Amino acid sequence: MLSEHNINDCRTLREKLIDLLTGNPGKSFTAKEICEILDIESEAEVYALIKQIARILRRKGAKVAFSKPVCRKCGFVMSKMDARKCPKCRSEWIEPAKFAVLR
Repeated sequence: MLSEHNINDCRTLREKLIDLLTGNPGKSFTAKEICEILDIESEAEVYALIKQIARILRRKGAKVAFSKPVCRKCGFVMSKMDARKCPKCRSEWIEPAKFAVLR
């Protein structure tokens, strides 16, 4: 018989991410935090997964919400969730996007 730990290891990254976001109502996560929690190599992979699960959750009546990245130097709000540099002042001091699920 499989232990609970082994069963959890059989889940896909999408399933793990959906469980993380839906299992923590009222809490939002940055891509970096998601990487650390789910042991994902790159933040780019998290952004791709977020886009995929947004479609899945939309069909189930939920929505992936995210706060847009903000430049900590000049306050510019970026439109892309994976912004690395401020287009206005060129600062790399960016407050990252945070993701949560709304029902």
